[in-house]
Amino acid sequence: MLRDLRDAMEKEELQLFYQPQLDLQTGKIIGAEALLRWWKKDASKEGGAFISPGEFIPIAEQSGLIVPIGEWVMRKACTTAKKWHDLYGMDIRIAINVSAHQFSQSDICSFTQKTIGEIGINPHKVELEVTESVFMDDIQHTIESLQNLHAIGVELAIDDFGTGYSSLSYLRQFPIDRLKIDQSFIRNALNDPDDASIARTIIALGRALNLFVIAEGVETKEHERFLVAEGCDEVQGFRYCRPIPADDFMEFVTNYDGDIKSFDKQD
Repeated sequence: MLRDLRDAMEKEELQLFYQPQLDLQTGKIIGAEALLRWWKKDASKEGGAFISPGEFIPIAEQSGLIVPIGEWVMRKACTTAKKWHDLYGMDIRIAINVSAHQFSQSDICSFTQKTIGEIGINPHKVELEVTESVFMDDIQHTIESLQNLHAIGVELAIDDFGTGYSSLSYLRQFPIDRLKIDQSFIRNALNDPDDASIARTIIALGRALNLFVIAEGVETKEHERFLVAEGCDEVQGFRYCRPIPADDFMEFVTNYDGDIKSFDKQD
């Protein structure tokens, strides 16, 4: 797998898909999360198959290959967002996942600042999503890195919030803009009182700390109703759109009428 992954980088088999993020109150598309995909070519009739990120991301992290892959993702995502802005006037946030290994094995701040400067994208339209695992190693280094990133102008979000190492004493030290509720809590919120309580608590916590809260894994109108009732700010999920290639994302934006209720017919 590691050998094939190295080959995939050289052969440009890695690609980015994008999933829209919407303001739950206005229905406006306010962001897009860049998601890594690997189309592994083979001799089959289809010409290849997608390899699950759950299979290759851990191997990339263990080998250190996640650092060059992560740098490629950031350059590609920022370039695409800048193109959307320049050609179509689409002024939305681009959300990019950053591995804990990128914090520990690279100068994430310098690379981010250099990339933003070279591409010419507004840093306030770039959001880096980090998981709570970045807090596990060197907490002071993490705080310093997050503060330096925020000073550049990028936004910061804690991804999969509630599934890892959550310390409120540290959370208030982080220059975080957004909490992202893990999709497992949202999917089960309608059937599991505990998951509903966790989602409700994260939303209340975000409100108390003046943070935006975005929920992923929103699949049905009932999920959306629950989040509206609890005061969640933003959403993404299959109810609105699956992760799709850049050109398809532009088509989605072009065809979207701005009314979040227009997705009701999909349920």
